[in-house]
Amino acid sequence: RKDKSAPPRTEAAEAELMVQSLRVNTLSKLTFSDATLFNGIIDDIFPKIAVRDIQYEDLTAAVKDATAQLGLQQSDTQVHKVMQLYEAMNQRMGVVLVGPSGSGKSTLLKILRKAMEILGSEVPLHVMNPKALPRQQLLGHMDVDTREWYDGVLSTAARKVVKEPQTTRSWIFCDGDIDPEWVESLNSVLDDNRLLTMPNGVRI
Repeated sequence: RKDKSAPPRTEAAEAELMVQSLRVNTLSKLTFSDATLFNGIIDDIFPKIAVRDIQYEDLTAAVKDATAQLGLQQSDTQVHKVMQLYEAMNQRMGVVLVGPSGSGKSTLLKILRKAMEILGSEVPLHVMNPKALPRQQLLGHMDVDTREWYDGVLSTAARKVVKEPQTTRSWIFCDGDIDPEWVESLNSVLDDNRLLTMPNGVRI
């Protein structure tokens, strides 16, 4: 809905907003070389348009404070990556961190979680390795004799998360390689339904 009381935007302001939206939604998914190419394309399509990232002053300060508390070295690139992760988590139900071992994926999560806690947010963390568990232990199973349902690790975490207040930012962290055997079970969670469908038909 358009706010009639707001001053009209100029074409340059509209183009700047569009560039900002494209960068926020795209850059975090690209490799370094692809990001350089993407920025070049943006410059060609939108020449002389100022490029500004979304600013979170309080969160940026908290990220730097969290980095110091965790005994890590300050890095502008790392702060930028934390901001990209924060944006992705705000926009999507599920986020995938991809990279080789030792590239800092877990560190980004630790910094962002610590920063959010510094700002007063509660961030419960449920960690599991889906590759280390058979499907029955991950999602749950039904006893063939008693017909009784037993929750798995993931379904137990999901039940805890849905009982928490809306202000709590719970993370279910699947730490391990992506495998179709368990990722396909999360299709209904990651789409617009946002429901975890269990093998017994129950939806969380």
